Amino acid sequence: MSRRALRKALTAAVVSAGLVFALRVDVGTAQDDLVRIEGRVLGIAGQTMVVAPYASGAGPINVDLSQASQDEYMALRTGDSVTVTGRILQERHGVMATSIQGGGS
Repeated sequence: MSRRALRKALTAAVVSAGLVFALRVDVGTAQDDLVRIEGRVLGIAGQTMVVAPYASGAGPINVDLSQASQDEYMALRTGDSVTVTGRILQERHGVMATSIQGGGS
């Protein structure tokens, strides 16, 4: 193998490794991004809470409660102020709650 061919092969390997690393970092970071929603509880049924965000123009958001501590949401009632921290659920168009803080009525 000539020096030129070896240099090309080495360059290609380094670029490929760099791209693979960059893609892994981007995907991992996207999955770890948390969102924070501040709003009012519209209702709770089973493992789902519906929240009306305070943000203007935002519609109601379904919040999956299955990963949150029941102690954090069991006393919440319709109309209570709430802050939900969680991850966006692409397949179900909602948020998987990891933390819920109630602010009272």
